[in-house]
Amino acid sequence: MNIQASAARWWDGFSQKHKTVAQVIKFYAFSMLVTVFQYALLTFLPGVFFRLTDWCSIPCQLIHLQLGPVDTYVFNYPVTGDETGGMGYFAAFAITLFLAQCINFPMQRNVTFHSKGNIGYQIFWYIIAFALITVVCSFLMGLYLPLCRRFFPAAVYNILVTIINGGVQMLIYFPIYKIIFPEGQVKQK
Repeated sequence: MNIQASAARWWDGFSQKHKTVAQVIKFYAFSMLVTVFQYALLTFLPGVFFRLTDWCSIPCQLIHLQLGPVDTYVFNYPVTGDETGGMGYFAAFAITLFLAQCINFPMQRNVTFHSKGNIGYQIFWYIIAFALITVVCSFLMGLYLPLCRRFFPAAVYNILVTIINGGVQMLIYFPIYKIIFPEGQVKQK
């Protein structure tokens, strides 16, 4: 018996019995794949902006928030004198995040949740969820990012930021995807 066919049959049986657990496993696997993609881009893209533009010398501090003792920016990329700061790093972060979502949306919709819902509606709500979650995660990143910058070199800093940010996003996104990507066909009126 072919091991691959046997494993596929086992997975089919498991995913039918434990649908949500199987979705979490696929969601996590795809999220990790996208996280690796994001890390790869954040490894070289900030350097491209640093070498080819002066954007890393332009501070990028957007959406100022003061909540009790916390006084920060949602997007806080001050000039650092290298490729890890300023508008250059923010542009690299934004491009990386956008491209990751272009990969993540179809994988989660079609493979994890097997949704056949109205794609326009799903894209609309996905963009809203993406924007809100990005703002929340960026705010949280403003709390731990200064520590990462202070204590770790750029390569380690990028890994930590990607893992922490990706982990927080995964916890928030899964239940939202369950709503945005209902399983099955669109109901006809």
